[in-house]
Amino acid sequence: MSSPGVIAITGLGSFLGRALMERLLVRSPALRIVGLGRKRPFGLDSRVRFHGVDLTDPAADGRVAEVLVRERVEAVVHAAFRSEPTADLEGDHELDTIGSIYVMNACEAAKIKRLIVVSSTMLYGARPDNPNFLSESHPLRGHPEAHAIQNRVEVESLVSEWSRRNPDTEVTVLRNGWIFGPTHNDHIVRYFALPVVPKLMGYDPLMQCVHEDDCVHALETATLHPHPGVFNVVGRGVLPLSTFLRLAGKRILSLPPPLLYRMAYYPSQGQTGDRPEGFYDYLRYLWVADGQRGWNAFGEPIYTTREAWMAFVSSRRMRRYR
Repeated sequence: MSSPGVIAITGLGSFLGRALMERLLVRSPALRIVGLGRKRPFGLDSRVRFHGVDLTDPAADGRVAEVLVRERVEAVVHAAFRSEPTADLEGDHELDTIGSIYVMNACEAAKIKRLIVVSSTMLYGARPDNPNFLSESHPLRGHPEAHAIQNRVEVESLVSEWSRRNPDTEVTVLRNGWIFGPTHNDHIVRYFALPVVPKLMGYDPLMQCVHEDDCVHALETATLHPHPGVFNVVGRGVLPLSTFLRLAGKRILSLPPPLLYRMAYYPSQGQTGDRPEGFYDYLRYLWVADGQRGWNAFGEPIYTTREAWMAFVSSRRMRRYR
């Protein structure tokens, strides 16, 4: 299959799911878009055929398969993941991991020709022994104190096994770096939007990110054209964390790791269900990814890491916080 005529998207409430839908409707109006989700998103375009499906329901795979067959779907984009971790660890696992199993079961039953799964470079894990640039073949070690990351590591393992059992389906996995830009918002963006940003004393790792437009472009290209395999989706270049914060005009609060982890323990447990290490270790150790394979497949990104970061900074006028 070169280009699908009917595309189903799970997770229209997520940033990437909705952004992909909007871009496809504008750039490829001949396509039919099918939405799958628990609730119909507010203001959803009337051209999208939406079907209410709860991916945590034990009968979800049969329901999804029925919709895929009835709508004659050729490609499925699976973006129905938590945008940020919650304290409901069981609920997060049900949606991210079990929900992904149901989607794959449905794709197998409906004989879907192309499956695209949204993932993250955070799955490599932030470790002191990481090499400078992590290729797609590097093991996914995740983080033991970040349950949402561990769920996604499990999902990728399941997708890999499913792909081997279903060789007639093109499977693409996109591991996105941290997404920044004018409109994207999640707990990472909100952290860096703080007027005073806590930082681990004695640590200044290299960081990278990807502009929201480049991220959506890669997802659109993988949806419309055959690109089976796993791809890192990141901007070119890296910057030390301290440079990120200085460019944003941020005040930096440097604290020893034991003190910062102790101070953040109860807020972190209440908000994410994880220990603080599950987030702050990504500001402590190296975990930058090699983007060459993704650039070769989807084209040169418009924004470098620095430019993507500055697009985020300027859109929120962060320099007033100096």
